[in-house]
Amino acid sequence: MKYIEEKAEDLLTQLKVNKLPINPKVCAEKLNLTVEAAMLEDDISGIFLAENSEYYIIYNKNEGTLRQRFTIAHELGHFILHKDLGVFVDRKSTALYRNSSSATGEVLKEREANAFAAALLMPRILIEKELDAISESEDIIEILADKFKVSKPAMSFRLSNLGYELF
Repeated sequence: MKYIEEKAEDLLTQLKVNKLPINPKVCAEKLNLTVEAAMLEDDISGIFLAENSEYYIIYNKNEGTLRQRFTIAHELGHFILHKDLGVFVDRKSTALYRNSSSATGEVLKEREANAFAAALLMPRILIEKELDAISESEDIIEILADKFKVSKPAMSFRLSNLGYELF
């Protein structure tokens, strides 16, 4: 999914965003998307809606800050990668990935949006810069997760996808 990395990097360059932590809400708003918190069902993290050339990201206001950040970045990924397709409702449950929707390409689109969110919130170049400043004796994942304002599992997964072996 190298093209997704490039799309995220291009967006950050276009928006002149290069300081930590990346704010996905500001990125979306710079692209004229409306971003709103709402009371959503417990199993819904976010919604991307394209309607009459207007674009909306709605995220669950009952979730934690780190989850909200990732959700906004994920929905922004749908905008950048799939905006012509209309509506995406992102549920917490992984059951979505094991049912009939698996054959429709929906799973691929969700993976693409997740990859975009990871690349946006944790850009490779900024990870490399931060890794250079951390000593080997420190808890690298915890330090990076804190700097990038993402969860430790998200940072661990991102580092693994970038080819870092930290264990």
